[in-house]
Amino acid sequence: MDRYQITKILSNNVLLVKNDKNRYVLVGKGLGFGKAKGDILENTEAIEQKFISLGSLVDFEYENFLESVDPKIIEICKKINEMIKKEIGEDFSEKINVGLIDHINFAVKRLKEGVDIVNPFLYETRLLYPVEYELAKKAVVIIENDLSVSIPDSEIGFLTLHFFGGRGSNDKNKALEHTKLINIIISFVEKKFGIKINRTSFDFKRFLMHLSGLIDRLENKSISRDSLTLQIKEQIPVEYKAAYDISKIIEKSLKLKMLEPEITYTAIHLHKLKEKKEN
Repeated sequence: MDRYQITKILSNNVLLVKNDKNRYVLVGKGLGFGKAKGDILENTEAIEQKFISLGSLVDFEYENFLESVDPKIIEICKKINEMIKKEIGEDFSEKINVGLIDHINFAVKRLKEGVDIVNPFLYETRLLYPVEYELAKKAVVIIENDLSVSIPDSEIGFLTLHFFGGRGSNDKNKALEHTKLINIIISFVEKKFGIKINRTSFDFKRFLMHLSGLIDRLENKSISRDSLTLQIKEQIPVEYKAAYDISKIIEKSLKLKMLEPEITYTAIHLHKLKEKKEN
């Protein structure tokens, strides 16, 4: 039987404990009622979830985490994890909980202080990660209901990246970098051709998926060569030059070489976007 020594009581439902050399947050209804620091938790049946391992935090991070987090946020994140498991059958709580709790805690604090949360990559995030975006929307409903606070759509985008990073071998930071890069490319295209791209159009969504796939292929070195390049150079030279410029933006960001076939297919997508504007 696991034995946990209480190191801090955050609320009646949330305890900080240690077990051998490991530190955890335990969540369970009434788990901390009548308990004191140093007590040994014998009734492990009351533990609903061994919610977080804090072993990855160094001492100063551990203390900061304990002092700054609202225990209600921990309980909310537990509900969010249960919702995610129910929706998609995946449990990645161990992977993202510390970061997710810290993020929501800080976001709610800023909102209560009247600070706007700005997310310039919201639309791209929504299209690139649709499953995680829907989970984030449901998570926001949980947060709003439990804390009586209004959460803006911009925050849905940031939660989306957290959830994406919790799945499999995905990397939240890399996903954010890719989303920023795509946003830079879209701004470049609009300026280059003097157009305002309709973010709800099929051609935009197809271009976005092309850029996402392109970045993935570059990073996984799965680029194939073809014989279309010369023809495209001759037929749509302006779009090809713009695609070449985009390749340099990507190469500078990813530090990876973009081969001509990818430039060619990017030019074709640009031609479709430009064609719609001219028509």
